[in-house]
Amino acid sequence: MGNLRIVLAFGLALLSLGAVVWCTAAARPVGDPPRPTATVPPDPWEPVTSPSGLETSPEREATTEVTVARAVDADLAGVPDGRLDERRRQVKVSVTHRLLMDADDELVATLRRGSGFPEGIQRFTDDGFGPLKVGGTILAPTTRRAPVLTTVDGRTTVEFRVTLLRQLEPDDLLELSFGAPTTSPPLVGERVVTLLPGEWSVLRTWGVLPSREEPERLEFRAGAHSADVTLAHELHGFPDVQREDDFSWETALGVLTAVVMVALLLRALGLSWWERVPNRELAVGLALAAPAMLVTIVATEWKPVAYVILFFAVPLLAVRHAGRSLPTSPPWTVRDLLGATALGVLLAVGMLSWSWVHGQLPGRTLVAGALVAALAAAGAAVGFSADLGVRIVIVRLAVLAAGAAVTVLALALWAKALLTGAYPPDSVRLVLALAWALIPFSAVAVATRQWTHGGLLAAVTASLLVQGWPTEWLDAGSWSLPLLSEAAPPRIGFLVLDPMTRGLLGLLLLGFALLVLRLRRLGDTVSAISHPSAEATMIVCLMVLYLTPRGSILIAGSNVPLPLLSITSVVAWIAVRSLLVTPHPAIVEPTSADEHRELVRKALHKRLLLVSEQELYRIGRGRIGAGEMSMAEFDGRRHDLEEALRLQGRDPETAFATAAGCPPWVNGVHGFVVGLLLSMPFAFLYGWPSGVDLSSFVFDTRYLLTLPAFGFLFGYFYPRVRGTQPMTKALHLMAAALLTELSGYVSTLVEPDIGVMDKVQAVAIVGGQVALVCIGLGLTWEWRLMHLAGEPWGRVRNVRSLRSLATPLLAIVIAAVTTAATSAAGQTVERILQGDDHLTGAPR
Repeated sequence: MGNLRIVLAFGLALLSLGAVVWCTAAARPVGDPPRPTATVPPDPWEPVTSPSGLETSPEREATTEVTVARAVDADLAGVPDGRLDERRRQVKVSVTHRLLMDADDELVATLRRGSGFPEGIQRFTDDGFGPLKVGGTILAPTTRRAPVLTTVDGRTTVEFRVTLLRQLEPDDLLELSFGAPTTSPPLVGERVVTLLPGEWSVLRTWGVLPSREEPERLEFRAGAHSADVTLAHELHGFPDVQREDDFSWETALGVLTAVVMVALLLRALGLSWWERVPNRELAVGLALAAPAMLVTIVATEWKPVAYVILFFAVPLLAVRHAGRSLPTSPPWTVRDLLGATALGVLLAVGMLSWSWVHGQLPGRTLVAGALVAALAAAGAAVGFSADLGVRIVIVRLAVLAAGAAVTVLALALWAKALLTGAYPPDSVRLVLALAWALIPFSAVAVATRQWTHGGLLAAVTASLLVQGWPTEWLDAGSWSLPLLSEAAPPRIGFLVLDPMTRGLLGLLLLGFALLVLRLRRLGDTVSAISHPSAEATMIVCLMVLYLTPRGSILIAGSNVPLPLLSITSVVAWIAVRSLLVTPHPAIVEPTSADEHRELVRKALHKRLLLVSEQELYRIGRGRIGAGEMSMAEFDGRRHDLEEALRLQGRDPETAFATAAGCPPWVNGVHGFVVGLLLSMPFAFLYGWPSGVDLSSFVFDTRYLLTLPAFGFLFGYFYPRVRGTQPMTKALHLMAAALLTELSGYVSTLVEPDIGVMDKVQAVAIVGGQVALVCIGLGLTWEWRLMHLAGEPWGRVRNVRSLRSLATPLLAIVIAAVTTAATSAAGQTVERILQGDDHLTGAPR
């Protein structure tokens, strides 16, 4: 009986497999779905596209006049301020097309009706006269005036006016491309083109035989051919020899920053990290995988190999590293396995529904195949596990087998659709995202020293967000057919945000998150403030936030955008090293809240004695001279105060230079939150962050995180920050942050084309922002130290004293002045603050 059951189980397993194979073999390639036929409206330009005559009317005459002039303020009124650059040339190109014909011409009646206005005007002018393309950066969409008809003595003139706005670098040439008319037959046999270059000179022409050639005027006849004209500005000269600097500050700073970051990263990991064999294996594996993935930037034919490495090899390497580093295996239970099976069945039902909707298999065939595969697999599982004798175990195995069979069927149909080129576009991205999720899951498990269900859920969620926002995943065309998706892929700069690019950006984001987790793990004890690894990790995080993308470089003929390592990262490293010092030996770190409370109360008591001693000397001069106090009485009081001060035996300022008995991580989070809240108003100047996925969004928020990161540094390493009390430390922090922030504008501020007042205003805005954050942080920290000690803030800052309120009032004045300057900032100031290159939605 047992052998017969095993034979039946094998037979059912083969039946389940056969059902999957049969459905896959019977599946048809998915073709292009029939598109609904739309009723084509009557063409308003019928006489143009399908004239009654077979030849061009000889009574028609056409002219085109192109005027190149400098764009004035009235022309640029509708251009967004962020697009204008005063260092560049704004050019206005005015095109006037004139068509002269008999008043009884059929085309006159069509134009007079104007039923195709305004959409048909562009097609009429571009097809009838030929399109005009102008080089340079587009400042505003092309504008077209309504056609003007004039009839005199039986002849009608139709005039079309087109305006184009462009922006060029001072050394750029202006390219004008006159396209050939596409109307068949053409409106006219030939037309006269007149070019009035204004401040520009004709440098070269192609396809032009001038009939009149003067410095201020160029005329030629254009037929059914295209022509090109290149203009050079009259102030632009061509040097005989192009000077090339052998030394590049940008390259030198990039190399220096890279060397510093690598050295700090190695120091952050520490020797103990490298002593473990799994860590060395991981480092070697990533070192071998990195070139293979980055080579796709210049060699696109290697992209399939890079996909395999990034989404399969690296995840397996991460899982292996986590398995060897952690002492325990993942705590998966039967319930977890059943949940994963249910999720797989849910995805399988979605794929089977797609197969039915798009005709890969008929609905009845799909249902029958899925039922046969599932029931046969469940029966096979029952047959194989009957010897166990536990009913609940047998039922669970049957459910798992049935779910696995349905999932395998869906995968087989998806693979066949993938081979035929017709498949749900986002299905591939979903598979890649789920595979990539193993990387953050393993990394977080190693960082937290445990496997958790929450970590798995967070890793999958983050992986899906790295590949796109929910709006992109749930787009109507994402789960139909690739042929129906006509939208251009999203970009960040010159990088196309395909799954490969998003995966690489996600790895960079994951690396930054792991550094923050390392700070979290090291920051549980006060001793972390002196740990070299914690300091190096903090500096690396700060330098990463200050890496600024500012352009692209040419590699093997390809334009490759790179986060050019700017001077701000180097300055941030120097500023932090000068800001953090060894704590004074007199400073004793409290280990609990009670010790901190006792230190603060002693400090307040001795501060009272010091103030009393000063007051005694102040009033003693007058009272002794007036005979109201004897010298013996004065000496007695002075002796009592000095004795009381001697018994205190500690500088009162040291009590406000400690971590207050809190772990560095807690203090750092408080400093980050305060800095973030104080920085939020400036988001109105720089714009709110945006991005097409999680990585680009986080990348776009870095301008909001730099000063809060200094706040985190202030709290995390508070005892090591220069100074002995909160406001003194805050002023030192302000100096370091201001130096770092302003270093990013050095190259722009030294340009002679920018006015002095614009530079002063930009520096004032940056300085005001830094001062507001740092002064506010110092005041908040002063209040927090007193609050942790259970003492009112008024004992160190008297709200009734104008001198004591000077610092808060200064912060308020700085905030008001900075806000006013921000709202009044002109185009030049906005360009200085936001930068010239924008890779994402929010300006930099």
